[in-house]
Amino acid sequence: MIRKKQSVIPELTRRETLAGAAALTVAVVLPTPSWAAKETIVSTIFGGRFEKEYRKAIADPFQQKHDVDIVLKYGNAGQWLTNALINRENPEIDVLWLVYPESIKAINEDLLIELTPKELPNVVDVYPVWYEGFKRKGVGLDYASFGIAYRSDKISAPTSWADLWKPEFKGKLAMPDLTASGGYQVLVMAAKLNGGSETNIDPGFEAMKRLRPNVRKFYKSNPEAAQLYQRGEVVAGGWYDGRTWGLHDKKVPLNWLAPKEGAMIGMASYHIVKGTKKMDLCKKYVNWCISVEAQEGFCNAMGYGPVNRKAKLSGKAGERVPTLDSLLLLDWFGIEPNMGKWLERWNREVVG
Repeated sequence: MIRKKQSVIPELTRRETLAGAAALTVAVVLPTPSWAAKETIVSTIFGGRFEKEYRKAIADPFQQKHDVDIVLKYGNAGQWLTNALINRENPEIDVLWLVYPESIKAINEDLLIELTPKELPNVVDVYPVWYEGFKRKGVGLDYASFGIAYRSDKISAPTSWADLWKPEFKGKLAMPDLTASGGYQVLVMAAKLNGGSETNIDPGFEAMKRLRPNVRKFYKSNPEAAQLYQRGEVVAGGWYDGRTWGLHDKKVPLNWLAPKEGAMIGMASYHIVKGTKKMDLCKKYVNWCISVEAQEGFCNAMGYGPVNRKAKLSGKAGERVPTLDSLLLLDWFGIEPNMGKWLERWNREVVG
C-alpha cells in the first residue's frame, strides 16, 4: 500500500484563504515604487552653449514639473531626419527638432502629425509664419538672423552681401558649406544678387564659383566657424547673429550686421512624428516649449528671436535681435525638391 507523501505545506482554511486574497488585493493597489522608470521622450539638440541654455530654460523645468525624462540626441538635422525616415514605422525620436531645409523635407515626406490649437493652446500666440508656414505640421522654437559677421579689429563694416566678392577679401572669408546651416541661404542670395532666385539658381552657382578664391574655408558646422573667427584666420563671412554675439561677449572682436539687401531667417522648429508611443506627452512638451516663460528664458539667454508674440526680449537681446519684419524668408518649399541636385552640383562646381 502506497501512502500519500505528507505535504510540508500546511493546508489553509477557507477563512485563511479569504484573508490571503484580501491581502493580495491590497498589495495590487499599493503606490508604484519610487524606483519605477520615468516616462521618457526622445528629442534632438545642438551641443555647446545652445544645449546649456536649452536645458536650463526649457528641458529641465519641464522634466521637474512633470517628473519625466527628456532624452536629447546630439547630431545635426540631416542625421536626425535620416533616422526618422529609416525608423518611420517604429520611431526612435519622438519630437524632431529641425532647421531649414530638413524641416521642410520632413513635412514633404509625410512623417509628421498636424498640431492643433486644441491640443497645443500656445500656438494661438505664435506668429503665423512659424506655424502656418509649416503647414501646421511644425511650430518654431526661435528665429536667428543670417547676416555678415566681421572682425572689427581687422576691417571696416561691410554694407552689402556683394562686398564679399571684393578682391581685398581673397582667402579671408568663412562661408557655410551647402550642407551646413546657412548654406542654402548664401546660394540663393548669390543668385538674387545676380538676377536669379530660388527658381533660377544658375546665377547663384556662377557667383559662388567667382567667390571661391575669397573663401578660406567652407565650414560645415558652427563650432568650426567659431574657431576660424576666434583664431583670426578669417575676417568676415556669412553667420548667424546669436553665434556672433556669443563670441563678441567673450571679448572676441567680432560684430554682426544685416546687409542692405537684408539678413535671412534661420528657424529651429518642433515636429511630432507619426507613430510615437508618447503622443500626449510630446504635445505637452511642445506646448511648453512655445510658452511665454520658456521662450523668454531661452531667447534672452541666446540672443534669438521668439516665435511667441507675447514673449519679450530685454537687455542685450532686446538691443540686438532684428525685428521679424526686417528679415528675408526664402521659399523653402521651392528649394527642398532641388536639394539633391543642387548638392551634387555644389560639390562638383564650387568645392570640387
